[in-house]
Amino acid sequence: MDELKRILSEIGLSNYKIEVYITLLSIRYGTVQQIAKHCKVPACKIYENLKWLNENGYITQISQKPLSYRANNPESVIKSEIEEKKEKMENLKKDLEKIKLNFPAVEKDIIQITTTREGYFKKVKESVKEAKDSILYTAKHWRVDAELVRLLEQKVKEGVVVRALGPVSKDNQSINWLKEAGIEIKNFDLKETHFSVYDKSLIIISLRKESKKSDYSAVWFKSETLGKILADHFDNLWKNA
Repeated sequence: MDELKRILSEIGLSNYKIEVYITLLSIRYGTVQQIAKHCKVPACKIYENLKWLNENGYITQISQKPLSYRANNPESVIKSEIEEKKEKMENLKKDLEKIKLNFPAVEKDIIQITTTREGYFKKVKESVKEAKDSILYTAKHWRVDAELVRLLEQKVKEGVVVRALGPVSKDNQSINWLKEAGIEIKNFDLKETHFSVYDKSLIIISLRKESKKSDYSAVWFKSETLGKILADHFDNLWKNA
């Protein structure tokens, strides 16, 4: 039941709703009083949570007097909920694209720091979308997802130069995906701090601690002067790779 509770929490159910639903799954069906007896939810909250669960398809009312409910199959209910949320998110994505908001991923003279994997890759994808001329980066670990590869591939098609330096092995699937997307890759095991340069102005410096696999610390800032210096440094590394 712990895994089911986690899934229900992930799709947005409150602790009280989860507790009531799990209780009803355990006893299969029962009156409000029977449910309350087995449930760790305040009596004053039972009715409103049962009402919500009934209206949203998690449970079904089977009698009025006494007021009784039975639990619906969690697999079908949760699958339906996930599909509905996916549809809503897709519609929101389409609405957002229509608005065409144009905010820079990193503003000039502002230093930003990311520490988590989610935050780091969100920032990377924003920066890729903003790139107009070049994306140059050094890699230690070739970690990408399908969305990032798609964005990089689109940039290559738009004429943006996308190059990467890092230790290359033929059995690395991420490297194969990047090459198929048109990204230029050369084998080079960089011993110094890893960095990326977008359009010779946006700079990303890795602060990652190799001893911690979950560490995605990086500093982000814009500097045309330093950006050109690092871009030239990358070009020299590229020639020797």
